[in-house]
Amino acid sequence: MFRFISYIKFLLTSNNQHGIHSPFVYEYITNCLYTKRELKLPITLKVLIKSIDYFNYKSIFLVGDYNTSEELIKQHCSNISTVENNPDIILANINDLKSINLNTLSNDCMLLLDGIHKNKKNLEIWKNLKAENHIKVTIDMFYCGAVFFRREQAKEHFKIRI
Repeated sequence: MFRFISYIKFLLTSNNQHGIHSPFVYEYITNCLYTKRELKLPITLKVLIKSIDYFNYKSIFLVGDYNTSEELIKQHCSNISTVENNPDIILANINDLKSINLNTLSNDCMLLLDGIHKNKKNLEIWKNLKAENHIKVTIDMFYCGAVFFRREQAKEHFKIRI
């Protein structure tokens, strides 16, 4: 029931690319997330694959249960390598966030978190994460959330329907 109510709230407060005033986020949404690409994968993995291609990421750190998805990711992005230090992109469930030292991530690193609206605890973790000073851009896509550490950008939070 929580997830259903959370989804209704999300739909009422989210938007699409119209009304996005950040050039970085607008380009990411229109040229990456909204591109038509046939991927028969869960939504979070679709966002991941599209983001790897869009940003031309070369390295990924998979946290938790996503190690089983490594073959799928490499099938769609053959130039990606799995690393544990200095990754370009990190895929994790929001519950596994404790195992990631966010202060050591690079300015251009993207953190993709799955399950941000799964329950009250996860949503609370997401809200606390958005409040962190060194996190500048967050994009709530209901099924997953993207976190960017871009020091050159003003702190903003977006809710985007995908």
